[in-house]
This record gives sequence, structure tokens and C-alpha cells, in this order.
Amino acid sequence: GTDWVPVGTLDGVPAWAADVAEAAESWGRWRSWRSLAAELPEPYATAAGRALAVVTWRRTHRWCGACRAELADVPGETARRCPGCDLYVPMPLSAAVLTAITRPGPTGGPDELLLVRHAYGPTELWALVAGFVEAGETLEAAVRREVGEEVGLAVDRVAYFGSQPWAMSGPGTLLTGFTATAADPSAEPVVDGRELVEARWFPLDALPAELRRRTPSRAG
Repeated sequence: GTDWVPVGTLDGVPAWAADVAEAAESWGRWRSWRSLAAELPEPYATAAGRALAVVTWRRTHRWCGACRAELADVPGETARRCPGCDLYVPMPLSAAVLTAITRPGPTGGPDELLLVRHAYGPTELWALVAGFVEAGETLEAAVRREVGEEVGLAVDRVAYFGSQPWAMSGPGTLLTGFTATAADPSAEPVVDGRELVEARWFPLDALPAELRRRTPSRAG
């Protein structure tokens, strides 16, 4: 039968998820996660994102990568263990950073925010500079590297803002938000034309309507 796994609660009611890739059409009309995630309100978006991460991990981590035995679930944990070599396999998280970079506005005007547009996905949307953290890298170092790689700028006053799960970038992604200021307020962004197609400064009181609104909420 269908392998149901617990993924938390919704309004105090236990929530379960299952991989139904081959389910009958009678189960309903299916939509891609990316088209659905932008519309789901909280707390459903968080629960659905966790469900996607859990079922994807279980489907892709069935066998031991060391001795090829079939992994067994660890009771009470989102983890598996190999009965042959005792390899412990927890569900991994992928850390990513998102940075709101500002600079003083011209002639005493409002501060400006740097926004970028990507060459993939919803290309009409403006977004903040973001990217995945590499092994051995702090979150702050990832901010400086990603900003340098994507728009060719150096930043100062890098400060943590908040975090949230962000399954839009893939199952198990944890997005950490930062604020920063441009080290050189006169510097202009430079994009490579491959990952990003445009980067511009916008006054904080005149941000574009095509701005992705789901950004990390401040941690409390």
C-alpha cells in the first residue's frame, strides 16, 4: 500500500505525506510544486514544503551508499540507518543565503535596494541576490561570495535578519536572510548574462511591482 510518513501538525491535527507519483488520476488534479508554492498560505506552505523534502529524501535514500544494503528507518527520527554497516543517514538540509543590499540614495533621497532578475524561472520577477552555502563556508562568507560572483560588488555591515524553509529552491532548502550595505556606494552591479540578466538599484519607496514577496520573516 501507500507509504505514509508523518510531517508534523496543522492546527493541532497530525499531517501525513506520501509519494503518489503513480497514483490514479481519481486522486485529483496535479500541479507542480513551483506553481503551487507561491500561492499556498501559511502554515500550509511550510507543511507542504516539509512533506516534499521528506518524501523526496525517502525515495532517493533507500539504499546504503557504502555497502548497498537497504536502509531501515530510525524510530522517532527523520533518518535511516544501514543494518549492514551501521551507516547513519539523516535527512540533509541545503543552506542558502538571501541578501538585501542597500546604498544611500542620491542627493539625500531614500536609500536604494539592489534587485536582480534571473535567466531562469519566472524571468519577469525581481529578487534579492541569493545562493547556496558551500562546504566549510560560514553564512556571512557565503553572502560576500555570492554578491561578488553574481553582481561584482563588495558589501559591508552584513547582518543576520531571519530564516525560513524555502522549498521553492528545492526540497530541504533552508533560506537565511541578511542585510548588507554596498562597500562602495557609487559602484554599479555587473551581471554575467547567464545566471542573471539584469541588476538595478531601486529607491525603497519605488520598488517594482514584479518583486517576489516571500522573503524570510524576522526571527522572533
